Amino acid sequence: MYEEFDAVLLKDGRYASLDNVDGPGVYTGTVGDGPRDWKIVYLTDADIERKLTDEEQNEWARRSDQQLKGLGYL
Repeated sequence: MYEEFDAVLLKDGRYASLDNVDGPGVYTGTVGDGPRDWKIVYLTDADIERKLTDEEQNEWARRSDQQLKGLGYL
């Protein structure tokens, strides 16, 4: 249902990027806003609420940029 690199909303409210499709309905993804809190997680379709909207993706990117700048990476 979802593809590699999709940005999704998880049922627990976190945002995730799907880094790899490991099989039908099974994914490896990353949650968190930047290096301070990035985590690799294993997900299934049952964990995912829906794809993020463009607005949600932009907000997530803004938070990530803010954290990267704070760490001196940008």
